Amino acid sequence: MASSNLSKYIAAFSITTLIFIVGILIGNAISSAKMEAIDALQQDITVRTIGSEMQYLLLAEHPCQDIHSSELSQELFEIGSKLAHMEQTLGSQDENVINLKRYYSLLEIRHWLLLKKAQQECNATYSLILYFYSNRGDCDACKQQGYVLNTIHRKYPDVNIYSFDVNIPDTVLATIKQIYNITAPPTIVVNGKKMEGLVNKDEVEQELFGVEEGEKENDD
Repeated sequence: MASSNLSKYIAAFSITTLIFIVGILIGNAISSAKMEAIDALQQDITVRTIGSEMQYLLLAEHPCQDIHSSELSQELFEIGSKLAHMEQTLGSQDENVINLKRYYSLLEIRHWLLLKKAQQECNATYSLILYFYSNRGDCDACKQQGYVLNTIHRKYPDVNIYSFDVNIPDTVLATIKQIYNITAPPTIVVNGKKMEGLVNKDEVEQELFGVEEGEKENDD
């Protein structure tokens, strides 16, 4: 009887150990796959930002000819979406996320300055929105403001929206914040006008187009 019980204990222990080992192996495989996916995403973002940098140089050569192209604006939007996914995966305090967001912010500022220059020198008109946010848990309205601006971008692809994390340590971004006296997120700047707190879709459209959206559609 004792021998039979011992065999049962050994068998149970062996099965438990096997399950434990299999669990570890599966966990390691999932973690490895997750890290590979993150690495691939980071490489994709890096390649895209380098490509955007080259586009800036090309557009700067002939700003009044090619500035109307929306490809660069769309590229910035896609990079921003990928960065948001990476931040959700790794967290806002991850060093890679912070470095990429800092460089992305500089790309956005360069594009914004390029369009402002075109407005002055090429008799062009653009709708420009700067969005200052924080996702460190200290801005309850920032996520909702992001939804509103995503809706605006989908409805009006020609509206250029630039998103800036107020927590990113960068002197250029600090200068932009100082120019518009950005004190707390969420804050948006629509065509040069600062609007603090949560701004709904109708208010954004009113500031962009100067009329209620319903009136704009009737005029069209």
